[in-house]
Amino acid sequence: MESLTENLTYAAASPVEIPQATAGSEAPKKIMAIRLRWLLIIICSYLLIYSAGATISPSVVHYLILGYMLTNAALYWVPEKLFESSYFYAPLVVFDTCCVTASLMISGHAGTDFYLAYFLIIILCAVWQDFRGLVVVGLLSTLIYGYLLFSTVEGHDPTIYLRLPFLFAVSLFYGHFTQIVRAEKSLKEQAERRALIADELAGVERLKFEFLANTTHELRTPLTAIMGYGELLASGSFGPLTDEQKIAVGRLLDSTQGLFGLVEQVFDYSKLEKRETGLSVRRQDLAPWIRQLRQEVAPLERKRPYKIQYEIEQGLPPIQTDWGKLRNILLNILGNAVKFTERGKVRLSIRTSREGEVSFAVSDTGIGIPKGKIPLIFERFQQLDGSQTRSYGGTGLGLTISKNLVDLLGGRLEVRSDVGRGSTFTVTIPIDRS
Repeated sequence: MESLTENLTYAAASPVEIPQATAGSEAPKKIMAIRLRWLLIIICSYLLIYSAGATISPSVVHYLILGYMLTNAALYWVPEKLFESSYFYAPLVVFDTCCVTASLMISGHAGTDFYLAYFLIIILCAVWQDFRGLVVVGLLSTLIYGYLLFSTVEGHDPTIYLRLPFLFAVSLFYGHFTQIVRAEKSLKEQAERRALIADELAGVERLKFEFLANTTHELRTPLTAIMGYGELLASGSFGPLTDEQKIAVGRLLDSTQGLFGLVEQVFDYSKLEKRETGLSVRRQDLAPWIRQLRQEVAPLERKRPYKIQYEIEQGLPPIQTDWGKLRNILLNILGNAVKFTERGKVRLSIRTSREGEVSFAVSDTGIGIPKGKIPLIFERFQQLDGSQTRSYGGTGLGLTISKNLVDLLGGRLEVRSDVGRGSTFTVTIPIDRS
C-alpha cells in the first residue's frame, strides 16, 4: 500500500508536458494577438486600396479600413483574462478570416493558386498545432510560391509582391492561436490527470487509515489481556513471586504498556484523519482530574530520578471541555518531556492566562529543540532523530495528535525551546467550550 501511495504521489508530482513558449509567443496573449491583427490590417488595407477593379468606391474602402482598425484598437480595453478563453478568441479568428478573404476577393490580385495556398495554410494550422512548425511551413510556402510565381508570370505587376509576405503573416497569425489551443488542451489534460490521481490517492489514504484503525483495534484486545494477567501476576494472585520473577513481570508490564501507548497513538491518529473524532464536553472541577492524571503519569516517573512537579493556581473555576481529549494531549506532552529529560525537572503549571482561558504549561530541562525544527515537530511521523539508531523511541505521532486535539478543543499549542536548556509546551483552551 505504501508503494502504491508513493507511485501515485510521484505521478501527481511529475509535470505534464505543456507546450513551451516560443520566441514569438513569449508576450502576453492579448498583446500578441493585437500585434498580429495589426499585421493583417496592414495587408488587408493594401489589398483594398490597390484593388485591381472598382468593385467598391474609395470612400467605402476607407471606412472599411477605419472600422477594421477600430476593432483592433478596442481590444486594448478588453480584459486580459478574456484572451484565455476560446469563446472569445475563436469568433475573433473567424472574423479576421472573413476580413482577409473578403479583401482578397475585392482586390482581384489573387488567383486560384493563391487561394489554394492560403486555405492550405489555414488547414495546416488547424491540423498541425505546433507554432514553430507552422512558421517554417509559412516561410517555405512563401519561398516556393515566390519561385513558381516569378518563373511563370511575365511582366510582373508590383502588387503581386504583396503575396509573398501575405502567406507568412497568415501562418504567424493562425499559428499563434493554434498554439493557444494546444496549450489549453494540455492544461485541461493535466487538470483531468491530476484530478484522477487525487481521487486515487484519496482512496488509498482511506484504505490506509481503515487498515490502521482495524489493526490497532485488533491489537488492543490482546495487549489489554497481557497487561491484565501481568498485573495479576505482579499482585501475587497466582501465588508468590521471587524477586527475579517480579523484575521480569515488571519489565513485561512496562514493555506492554509502552506498546499499548503506541497502538493508542496510531488508533487516535487514524480516527482524526478519518474525522471520526467528536467532542464529549462536560463541566468539571480540575482537582479530581489532576489526581487521575498524576496516577496515569506515575509509571513514566519510575525510570527517572525526579518526580513531575505540579503548580496549580488557586481558585481555578470549573472548566467545560472534553476532558478525555485534554488528558490525551497532556499525557503526550508530559511523556515527551520525561522521555527527553534524563536529569533535571519536568513541571506542569496550570493557571488562567487571560479572561476566559486556562493554560497548561509543560516545561522541562531536557535536550531542547532547534528553532528551525520547531515547525516540523507537529507534522506526522516527524522526529528530531529519525535514524534507525536513534536514542529515543516513538511513532512521531504524539505531537501531531496533540495539535489536532487542541484545535478541536478551540485552543492553541505554543512552543518555546532552547537547545540544551529545555522546552516549554503551553496548551491554552477556553474555560467554557460550548
